[in-house]
Amino acid sequence: MAKTADIFSNFRKTGKQPDVLRTQTLVSLISQFGLTAIGFLSTIYFTRTVDPAIVGVYFLFFSYNALFYLFSESGIGEASVKIISEGKSQDQYYSASMVLRLIYFILSVSMLLFSSLLFPESIIMKTGILWWIVAALLIDYFYNSRIYAAYAEGKVNVFQVSLLLNTAIRSFFQILFVWAGYHTFGLMGGFLAGMIAAAIFSQVYVSFKLTKFSKDNLTRLLTYAVLIFLVMSCYLVYQNMDVVFIGKYMGETNAGIYRIVYQFSMLAGLAAISMKAVLYPKFSAWNEAGKTKEIVAGLLGGTNISLMLAIPIFFSFLILGQDFIGLFYGDAYLPGVVSLYLLSFIQIMTVFMYLQGICLNAISHPKFAFMSIAVGILSNAVFNIVLIPIYGMEGAAIATIIAMTINTVLSYVLLKKVIPVSYDWKSAGKMVAASLVMCAFLLGVKHFIPISNILWLLVVFTAGGLLYGLILLKTDRPIHDEVAGMAKLFGIPWPKWL
Repeated sequence: MAKTADIFSNFRKTGKQPDVLRTQTLVSLISQFGLTAIGFLSTIYFTRTVDPAIVGVYFLFFSYNALFYLFSESGIGEASVKIISEGKSQDQYYSASMVLRLIYFILSVSMLLFSSLLFPESIIMKTGILWWIVAALLIDYFYNSRIYAAYAEGKVNVFQVSLLLNTAIRSFFQILFVWAGYHTFGLMGGFLAGMIAAAIFSQVYVSFKLTKFSKDNLTRLLTYAVLIFLVMSCYLVYQNMDVVFIGKYMGETNAGIYRIVYQFSMLAGLAAISMKAVLYPKFSAWNEAGKTKEIVAGLLGGTNISLMLAIPIFFSFLILGQDFIGLFYGDAYLPGVVSLYLLSFIQIMTVFMYLQGICLNAISHPKFAFMSIAVGILSNAVFNIVLIPIYGMEGAAIATIIAMTINTVLSYVLLKKVIPVSYDWKSAGKMVAASLVMCAFLLGVKHFIPISNILWLLVVFTAGGLLYGLILLKTDRPIHDEVAGMAKLFGIPWPKWL
């Protein structure tokens, strides 16, 4: 079985490659936490300042754009990263992706305008967001093509900083204009301003040039775009299926409670999302070069780093989950606390499911990825129908646990056919042990000083996290060396006693 110490051993022959991976990993993690924090705080401000009807229109605008962006991002974007990162005919594939995006833009706008003529009383027309959506699609043509071009070149830091810049500029613009009283313009305009700023920033780092391309370039890109789009769409279905079934069986209120706790549980999965951003183009390039050992080591390393966050957050939510939900969202959401426990555990399983899935996509087996997740979704639907009427929200979470287990096992079996997958369970066991000590500490603090406000909750949560990190650094030398290496890259002094 591979060991954590081997994560970067295969890369040391190439000199600076470990430092690149460490830097990209750290920047990606910081970016993900920044995105989450900014979005969380700005949403709280809007919901307390702006009329709910205007907020509803904005989220309607946001949701429609998310549907249209699904193919441009998860389809064309992910496919272009996969193919361009292989290192062959890069300018040609880049040019083909720009043309494919243009065709998609024209079709999308045409469909919108045609539907507005057919259905003049539609919600898009009544709320007046039609032209806002058209403007967003136009800006998205430049925004997504820029950030994914940088991503395809392996410039993961540029990609992550662009996402963070988009969210930061959007939120700043929105807060400024909402504060000034221009609620609708502030919310909609901020959405566009963030993308414009990120597109300008990432353009500086894109070196591809438009050139003549072949029909084969366009066909291969489109084929991958459709396959990967199907896989990524399935992930979106996974995230929303439970809410739909709860809404059907238990009503809108319970669906809203479940959605809130589900989003909160996703904090445990932020590291997995970060590792996906770092490893996806690397996997593709290594696959093209026949470097199977690097892929195996990268998957092992990405899984360990992801579990380092997912495992302790699951255990901390077992102790502090009720405090988080009650103090952050109010007592009305407390019925979702048990679901939070289950959903946080799901994030641990998501680490394996997600990274195995993107690995299959990157090494030219998207059909395997789609097969495994499709079986999982079908299982989730069946178990939701059976368990929600009996166990309510907890039944939905249990259904997802069963479905993800099936999905994860199947993707592991399919991936094992292609590469020799291996995980370091000894290191995972140390994470669990450190988390249990952290839980004892959190219980002790709560016993002597009850948590009554958000500030004290965050202090206790942070202290528990630091204790967990200290124990892990002391008991797992390879993880210690890796974290120390990241710190040194950014000029952060590393204490000798650690």
